[in-house]
Amino acid sequence: MSHVLNDPYQVLGIERDASAEDVKRAYRQLAMRYHPDRNPGDAVAEERFKVVSEAYATLRDPESRQRYDAYGQVGRPGAGATPDFSHVDWRVVFSEADVPMDWSRRGGMPTTGNLMFDALFKGVATMFRQAGLLPGEDREVPVRIGVETARSGGSLRVRLPGPIRCATCGGAGADAGGACPVCGGGGVLRRGMDVDVSVPARVREGTRLRLAGMGGPGQPPGDAHVVIALDLPAGVTLRGRDLLTEVFVTPFEAARGLVANVLGVRVAVAAGASDGQEVRVAGGGVGGDLIVTLRTDTWRGLGRAAADLVRSVARRRSE
Repeated sequence: MSHVLNDPYQVLGIERDASAEDVKRAYRQLAMRYHPDRNPGDAVAEERFKVVSEAYATLRDPESRQRYDAYGQVGRPGAGATPDFSHVDWRVVFSEADVPMDWSRRGGMPTTGNLMFDALFKGVATMFRQAGLLPGEDREVPVRIGVETARSGGSLRVRLPGPIRCATCGGAGADAGGACPVCGGGGVLRRGMDVDVSVPARVREGTRLRLAGMGGPGQPPGDAHVVIALDLPAGVTLRGRDLLTEVFVTPFEAARGLVANVLGVRVAVAAGASDGQEVRVAGGGVGGDLIVTLRTDTWRGLGRAAADLVRSVARRRSE
């Protein structure tokens, strides 16, 4: 790495006469604490993992340790050169200290020198992925859908962030006519792309719709996961898969009976209904039922009736 290594004994918290086994034990304890898989996205933990790994690489090798002990702390006037880690096989270092590192999951990552750390901690991970040396990143794309779409299903236009593999040429950068006209031959769309996503009927809150190969570029490319959130209108709650809400009716409607439009569902209220009465419409929820609580209120009931009339006229005109 480019930074000057501090005293490796101090970094590992050991005495200068520590045995090789003590060195290994101290390193493993620290490496597991700051391991990248245990601290995703934590820049401080990433830096500590690199520092303790370099400290261990300095002291695990008898010749390297002897040179360090002879010259003293790196960086002092007259001290030796900063240790060279370019030829250290980190696969061996991690393995002998029993620090787990899933190299198969990390793809074709280099195992020596600074490039290994850069790839491990995303410094040049994008470059390696675009070169086909690492798998692409999976991405989450949150979207909000209305109740009627969640109930009946439909199609959504979703923006997938870039960079993303060009769907037109499959990342090849060319087609039968030469350079791909969409990505210009690069095989990657830097600004992302819009796609149509099919939403199944009765979709649940938090459902993940997988778009294979539409995540970050790499070999293989990552996947995109469209994560569904329900956009509930004011006054509507979700209980399991049932939708709960209230509807305002006039005292005259309650006495006579009525049919109201609630969340796009036809709700039939029998004559003689009372305030607080519940009406359940099977299948009117999101895979469940619609449960409507009646509230008798003259003015708000008249407003609801007017809104129902407007929707009814608009529907007839569109048919």
